[in-house]
Amino acid sequence: MSFPYVIWTLRRTGGTTLTGLVNTLSEHPVVQHEPFNEERVFGHVSKAWRENNDHDRLISNIEAALAPRPLIKHCYELVAPEVNKALMEISTRMGYRHVVLDRRAEVDRILSLELAKITGVWGKVGSFKIYEEVEAGTRSLGPIDIAEAVAHLRFCQQRRADVHAQLKALDEPYFEVFFEDVYSDFESGRVKVRKLLKYLEIDTKTYRGYAQKLTDALKRQGQNSARVIDLVPNVAQARTELSAALATFNENSAP
Repeated sequence: MSFPYVIWTLRRTGGTTLTGLVNTLSEHPVVQHEPFNEERVFGHVSKAWRENNDHDRLISNIEAALAPRPLIKHCYELVAPEVNKALMEISTRMGYRHVVLDRRAEVDRILSLELAKITGVWGKVGSFKIYEEVEAGTRSLGPIDIAEAVAHLRFCQQRRADVHAQLKALDEPYFEVFFEDVYSDFESGRVKVRKLLKYLEIDTKTYRGYAQKLTDALKRQGQNSARVIDLVPNVAQARTELSAALATFNENSAP
């Protein structure tokens, strides 16, 4: 039997596509992505914590949610740090393995997120029509709220550091994979996914059609927001200010 897992990630890292692929190969139950977001299936856990700060209730709620061993894709920037910490500790105790999915190009990730806010395009469905209209000039894009984008970048950098520190404190192995490793080149992506599945002890030989599923995931993923990002009116300024904020954060965080 393979291991259940938590994929710790941030928005706009290709997590939906990768999780969808791995979920189809696991025998464990599948639940809604990002289930601990307040509006989703385990949202009562996060809502109860926000309203009551009851640690014992938080623990019992997460234990109940994980009892069937569901597969979890978790965007940790959207949930309180205390919920993240409890989820990590309880899932580890219950035999879960941890996968950290990130993106090296942090500025591009933030810009992709801002574009999604402007266009309302959060997934592949509907993106082609909207992006085609933008490219044709029949749909205009508003500007990025640069101050908000910079603040979110700093927020995510701190959350990222917190999650890595918590994983290190658990002294448990975890598998780290980056967006670029999976989606930039098909062959290297195929190798990386194979290593991930080996870590989770998923045997692809038992799944008919695995090769086609993998090809579909790596070659047809996402909505390709890069095709229209440069049509956002203040994207150059946003990129400059985000890059500067990232550099400053990294300098201040260096040991």
